[in-house]
Amino acid sequence: MVQCSGMVVDSASLEPGSALFGGRNRTAILVSIRMLEATYPSELAALLGLRLFTVQQALRALELEQAIVTRSVGRTRLVTLNPRYPAHGPLADLLWQLGANDHALQTKLAAARRRPGSGR
Repeated sequence: MVQCSGMVVDSASLEPGSALFGGRNRTAILVSIRMLEATYPSELAALLGLRLFTVQQALRALELEQAIVTRSVGRTRLVTLNPRYPAHGPLADLLWQLGANDHALQTKLAAARRRPGSGR
């Protein structure tokens, strides 16, 4: 668990069955990407209380499976769901539902996006 600007999200806060995508961390990462629409690895690590390396490994695997896409924006690696993924619509809907049922995650993600001067 990591605290960043007073915000901590435990990836274990997702409901039972949240290991749907291979593990709690991987599921939490996918749900967060969907809820944020676009994010970057260090933001995910801070919000989910995970090591950056753990997030990067999960993102690498998800990108190889073509579920997400990344692109460089300056020195930042921006992460989004892959709109060309064959099951993009159903996947996005499922991830949204998982996120909608995790009120702690919603609160943390909303606070992260409202911080003034965060450069996002």
